[in-house]
Amino acid sequence: MNKKLSPFLVRGAAIMLALSACVAGTLLPARDAQAREMKIATIAASNSPWDHAMRAFADEVAKQSNSDLQVHVYTDGQLGDISKILSSMQLGTLDMGYFGLGSVVLLRGAQPLNILYAPYLFKSGEQAERIINSEEFARIFDDVAKKSGVRVFAAFGIRSPRALQTVSRAVNRPEDVKGLKLRVPSIPILKSTFETLGAQVVPLGMTEIYTALGRGMIDGQDNGFDLSIPLRFHEEAKFWAATDHAYELTGWFISERVWQGLNDKQRQALVDAAKAGGKVATKLDKELDDNAVKLLKDAGVTYTQPDKAAFKAALATVYQQYEGKDWPAGMVERIQKMQE
Repeated sequence: MNKKLSPFLVRGAAIMLALSACVAGTLLPARDAQAREMKIATIAASNSPWDHAMRAFADEVAKQSNSDLQVHVYTDGQLGDISKILSSMQLGTLDMGYFGLGSVVLLRGAQPLNILYAPYLFKSGEQAERIINSEEFARIFDDVAKKSGVRVFAAFGIRSPRALQTVSRAVNRPEDVKGLKLRVPSIPILKSTFETLGAQVVPLGMTEIYTALGRGMIDGQDNGFDLSIPLRFHEEAKFWAATDHAYELTGWFISERVWQGLNDKQRQALVDAAKAGGKVATKLDKELDDNAVKLLKDAGVTYTQPDKAAFKAALATVYQQYEGKDWPAGMVERIQKMQE
């Protein structure tokens, strides 16, 4: 008998071995290789509330999608400032971003969302979250996505109220703002707000603020505890004024190109994960807010609670130049009535 195996038997044995290997589990890495890798970026510092929120989001996305989606987190402006992150999402070269919701107004076609920063529009962060997640805003977000190429797919995470942090003097009344060079985000209504108070608005990226404060390039900046404390601006700016002139949320942003390439299950996984991440952000921001005043005072910062009634009166008509132009006429009044 010929002891040499025929080519057919050799080929058949190889096939059986391959099938056995598949059954033994070598197909599992192939499934992992099919998982969609996604990036989400922010300008906030590592270990900040936003960082923890994004990591909770990434964990929940993997869970909700059965590891079909894998999200990688980038903090500290590693992938650029907010403008760069937004433009990268427009191009589809970056999947997602996480930062102040109102920053979307930097995009063409997003003018209606300028309303988010109307002075003293919301009475609290809770009211802002409830109203911004209404059907009216959902329609606006959808329209903005079609026009700009960037979609707000969720708006969860209550931020610290915005305040003024200054280098050389305390702010107690509106007239104290006059003449100050303030770094303010390039958001039209915020710019108008501080120009109404007589400030000189200086546009800078978040990563430039610390150096600008230390070198005297600016006299102060407008942000809440959630961004200012992790970035240690209080080392250079020793006055904090709790003006609370805007309550806002963090926004979960995604490239519209990427969004349109996802199926319904994947989209829902992202939304559900954003809710979970938003709860983490709200919890940690609240803890930060509760401890912030002591932290600032221990660092030698003078903390003041300005005359809010005077600020409200001084800024009462700022929104009118945008009413019926950037957003529908009467929208400010409708939002105000929703909080009565």
